[in-house]
Amino acid sequence: MKIINSFSLSSIFIILIAFIQLQNCKEVNENAKTTEIYLESLNYARDKNVKLLLVFGADWCKDCHSLKDRFRNNQKISTILSSNFVVFNVDVGKFDKNLEFAKNFGSPQDNGIPSLVIIDPAQNDKILGSTKGGEFSNASNMDDDSIENYLTSFIK
Repeated sequence: MKIINSFSLSSIFIILIAFIQLQNCKEVNENAKTTEIYLESLNYARDKNVKLLLVFGADWCKDCHSLKDRFRNNQKISTILSSNFVVFNVDVGKFDKNLEFAKNFGSPQDNGIPSLVIIDPAQNDKILGSTKGGEFSNASNMDDDSIENYLTSFIK
């Protein structure tokens, strides 16, 4: 009976270790894929001579949905974006995805999502702005003018 119990404990321990490693591998692969898409988006923005707008958010976030809807459905905001930015959405899950990637930009999602980072490829990929204080985390209650003003402040 002791042999079976020790075998079971050993098996459970090995399975647990394998699961932890698999989760770590998933995070590494996800960050690598996000970085790859980011670099492609950055090059595309560079070719178009526009800024890159990173939007850190999640599917479960009502404020993220509200901002995304206004990006699409508000004519002024949509025009500002299409003329001046390439938009790259970064999924942070339940604050458990793309965290290593987000560290490259000061982890703007730490104080709420959606969070935005504006990068200028024409200035050696300089970060022009970042909402590290959760400025858009209440986007569903923001007026459209505030969103427009924020975006246009980076157009020169």
